[in-house]
Amino acid sequence: MFSGDNKGKNTVDKPVTPHQENDVEPVTRDTISKEELMAQNEDARKIFEDIRSLRESVEALKGEDMDVLADSEPRQEPAKDLIIEDSDEILAAKQAIIEQARKDAEEERRKKEEARRKELAQMQARQEVLEAQKRAALIEEEAERKRRQAAEAERRAKAISRKQALDAMEAELQAKNEELAREEAATRETSGSTGQQAGIGGSRSAGDRREATPEEKQAFFNEQPEDSDVREKTAVPSQEVMRDLEDAKQELLMAQKQQGEVLGAISQIAEERTGKLAEEQQKKLDQQQTMLREEQEKLQQLLEAHRNERLERAEREKAERELKEQRAKVERLLKEERARAAREEKLARARKKREEKLHRAEEKERQKRAKREAAEKARLEREQLKQKSIADAELGGGVVNVKGVKINTKIKDTLSVSLKDFIGLADRQERKESSEEKAQQMKEEREKRREEAREAVELSVKQKLDEYEKSSFGKKMRSFKDFCEKHKVSLLTSFSIFIMLLVGVAGVFNYYTAYAYSYNGQRLGLVKEKDDVLRITDLVQSALTEDKNVDVVMDDIEFERVSALGDAEIDSSEDVLKRLSYMGNLNVKAYGIYVNGEKVGAVENKDAAAQVLQDIKDRYSSGREGAEVEEAVFIENVDIRRSNTDLEDVLSEKEMVEKLCTSGEKEVKHQVAAGETLADIAKLYSVTEEQLLEENPDIDQTKLEVGSVITFHQTAPILTVRITEQVTYEQEIPYETEERDDPDMYQGDSETSQQGENGLEEVTSRIVLVNGEQVEETPLVTTVKKEAVSEIIMVGSKERPPSVGSGNYIWPLSGGYTLTSNFGGRWGRAHEGIDLGVSVGADVLAADGGIVTYAGYSGAYGYLVIIDHQNGMETRYAHNSSLLVSEGDEVFQGMHIAESGNSGRSTGPHLHFEIRVNGVAKDPLNYLP
Repeated sequence: MFSGDNKGKNTVDKPVTPHQENDVEPVTRDTISKEELMAQNEDARKIFEDIRSLRESVEALKGEDMDVLADSEPRQEPAKDLIIEDSDEILAAKQAIIEQARKDAEEERRKKEEARRKELAQMQARQEVLEAQKRAALIEEEAERKRRQAAEAERRAKAISRKQALDAMEAELQAKNEELAREEAATRETSGSTGQQAGIGGSRSAGDRREATPEEKQAFFNEQPEDSDVREKTAVPSQEVMRDLEDAKQELLMAQKQQGEVLGAISQIAEERTGKLAEEQQKKLDQQQTMLREEQEKLQQLLEAHRNERLERAEREKAERELKEQRAKVERLLKEERARAAREEKLARARKKREEKLHRAEEKERQKRAKREAAEKARLEREQLKQKSIADAELGGGVVNVKGVKINTKIKDTLSVSLKDFIGLADRQERKESSEEKAQQMKEEREKRREEAREAVELSVKQKLDEYEKSSFGKKMRSFKDFCEKHKVSLLTSFSIFIMLLVGVAGVFNYYTAYAYSYNGQRLGLVKEKDDVLRITDLVQSALTEDKNVDVVMDDIEFERVSALGDAEIDSSEDVLKRLSYMGNLNVKAYGIYVNGEKVGAVENKDAAAQVLQDIKDRYSSGREGAEVEEAVFIENVDIRRSNTDLEDVLSEKEMVEKLCTSGEKEVKHQVAAGETLADIAKLYSVTEEQLLEENPDIDQTKLEVGSVITFHQTAPILTVRITEQVTYEQEIPYETEERDDPDMYQGDSETSQQGENGLEEVTSRIVLVNGEQVEETPLVTTVKKEAVSEIIMVGSKERPPSVGSGNYIWPLSGGYTLTSNFGGRWGRAHEGIDLGVSVGADVLAADGGIVTYAGYSGAYGYLVIIDHQNGMETRYAHNSSLLVSEGDEVFQGMHIAESGNSGRSTGPHLHFEIRVNGVAKDPLNYLP
């Protein structure tokens, strides 16, 4: 019916089983239980308890390690709206992290494989110890049984000896009584000589007792009928009987003596055998105790290794977290730097547009003013005083505000006119300008400056002439003029030449000299006049104050008259404005944050400083939902003061918070442990080996001395924040585990009859945080919202049947099956077992006790279980749907080992069952009941 079970008789599809080292010989006697062994040997019980506690510790550590590895490092999704190009250092750090993670994973796999091999070796060693214990217990039990048998044999021999002696004595007494009776009868028959005496005696005897019949006399006294021959021979049998009795007595004594000697020899042999067995058992117990102690030491070392490995892994994870935090910090700083650069670029573009708009407005206003001045030229000539005041103002007169101080500048009496503007020469910037529109605009400005310069010169000349005519010197000169009128031709020629020379020299001198202006000792550029800088001071202060959002103070402006020969560039008003606007070392009025009297940094205003301190407090709060901050104070003395600060030293709120949280320093002392290197210590604290060597020049980096102290410094927060919060949170109440004995379950088996369930309670506590780390917690109110449900585990207390073969087999299915195929030839092939038709999922039972040598999928067999019964016989259970045992498990007769199915080469759900003797398949029906 089931074609999958057809196999050749000599080509059995037997799976390859692992090599079993130190095979245990099959034991056919009853084995001693673990409890009896523990009760008999106190040392063995203590060692077993120690090993069990160590094994539980190791398993707990392994569980914790798996939980740590299950907690993979959290995935971080990159921001979708922000694209940041990593630098080479960050890419290198990423690659290093990936390589380190790969190495750690490979190391972890290697360690797990090594631990698994060690665990298998330990399990094998424990198995050997248990087998040795079982053999020792069996030997001890056999010795005890033989001692009992010897004692029983000795007791029986003594009883038999006593009984035989009593029987002999009783037989001897009976023989003597019979002999006396016969002698008395013989004497009575032969002693009477007269008939009277015989009659009297016969009458007396008849009167006293009944006369024995001849048959009774013959039976009890061996008497013959009364005749003379019998009476004559009576004495002879009596002597023969006595000799026979004596011979029998001697033989009985001899047999009793021989029996005593035999029993003594048996007792001596039993005592010697018992002593040898006791000595062997004691030696084996000593060896077992030594092995148990060695295993205890190995487990202790394994536990210590696991602890060290867990500590190393924790330190490594800490270093990786710090590296990730540093990387995140670098990325955050890069992001802020790019955002700040973009913001500054945007502000620069806006400022440039504003300046261009202002320049165009000024240009239009200047053109309008030029037109108005041209139209009112005549009126300006008539109103000389008014024009003089206006001219004085344009030439630098008036009041200039510098740092809030009003400075009265002296009104010039002479007009300063650039010869370059007067002649109308194009400057270098105009000659280099490539844009036609800009060049045309600059040309128009140059023409306008030339007209203004000429008009200014003419006006100045007119003013000087008027003043000259009104002065006494002028009057004197009038007479001189009259004199000159007479000689005007010659004098005019000379005077014209002199004036032209004078004007030329003045123009050349003015053209080739300028003022170098400096701020705080830093030279900024060249201007033609000082007033060109002072006039822009107020404008620059206002612009910088508005742009930087701080009170900008411009002082220490210095001037120096220098030569402007060669390629010296003269700054225009726009250039001066730009130079003063973009100076980085300007003094500003900012608010500094002082820690213990020492200034740490400054921000724009007092509100920003207060916000910085609040941000630090918020940064170190617990962040729990519903947390109520009762108190947040700084342990150090913190103060906010207004002070003069360089503009470039003014920080933003984020920069100030970062500086207060990371710019501190703390001293760290590390004591060198055995096996540590300088690289290990540097990696542990995220510092460089160079730093350790620099701060500890006396250490030998090639060989660190165990117990020596290495001192170095690490970054730490400048401020220490102590926060007291009241928090309310829910936490689980761990359920308890209760174990109960189940007399219907075998020892070593357990089953959870009631699943445990954690409870839930609401806790209101007051916690204290120091720089974000919780250092104290005081529970205030605890409310149980859900009680915990205990977990009940039923533990088997029934003694487990022996796991060795008994030779008596049971059917591998408990019921509801049909024999569908017998052992032997089937369809031209040898069928090496029987097929039992059954539905999928039926319980498959072990036909006899033994050890599972294979449990897995094996070709045509499907899911297969092979049990070695330790007596040269094995059984096979094929085509299962699931397996409940593993290779190496000890099973007992009737144990549930698999679920029936239809796996492998099969035409329907059934169980294929085989019995093999020394590897040869046998008909299971010959062994089943």
